[in-house]
Amino acid sequence: MPAALKRKDKGGKPYERPPEIEACIEKLDALDAGTRLSRFDGASRKHPQYVPTEAVLHFLRRAWVDGDQGQFEKTFRILLKRLDQSLYSAIPDARMDGAADIRDEIRSRFVVLLTKDCNTHPGLLDFYEIRFDKAMVALRTTVLRKIGPATRKIKTVPLGSQDDEGPEISAEVEAALEEFLSGDPQKIDDPAFRLVLFAAIDHLPQDQYQVVGLFLQGIPIVTIASMLKCDERTVRNRKTRACKALKAILEKEAEL
Repeated sequence: MPAALKRKDKGGKPYERPPEIEACIEKLDALDAGTRLSRFDGASRKHPQYVPTEAVLHFLRRAWVDGDQGQFEKTFRILLKRLDQSLYSAIPDARMDGAADIRDEIRSRFVVLLTKDCNTHPGLLDFYEIRFDKAMVALRTTVLRKIGPATRKIKTVPLGSQDDEGPEISAEVEAALEEFLSGDPQKIDDPAFRLVLFAAIDHLPQDQYQVVGLFLQGIPIVTIASMLKCDERTVRNRKTRACKALKAILEKEAEL
């Protein structure tokens, strides 16, 4: 069984990894180091053999504790590769000016957190072993708030990359879509549904399009308001109108 996490929540309860992450770590623990590394760097997110980033981080931190510098460096490179892919998906160059600098700042902050976790603040990254994507959303939000709206002019808000099966979207976007549509989450896995949905989003009025795009990137309402230089109520109203419009379009499409 993996070692318990050190940190506690606000109620004093120790952090606990989700059961599926614990099970994944136990299975990986039975593999030799080389096979485990190949699993880390192999399958795509939707592949059955995909290793959650929470588990990759666990073995990275453990390699440091064990003093296994070789495993630490190799796992670190894989984790950074995943991080860079996630950041480019969330903050592509086409989305806002200075996107590369923003990605670099977020990446640097994560490396600083990891360094502190390894040296002076053990347990600092415990939550990342529980919900890595959610923790990264919080880190991104902190950086976006810090740099201010003046340095991040919005250009466009792409939600994914186009492939033969429709737009490829991140786990964060999938979660936001489920919340946004309040409907059947299984539909999001349907390439035809995604094509219709993103086509509908592209035809929203510009003010609603910006709000939806930013929201689906995991950016909180308060930060969207700052980026668009309006109040939170305006953002919520635009989101509500966009949701109604999209649902109407999708319902009409379903009848055809």
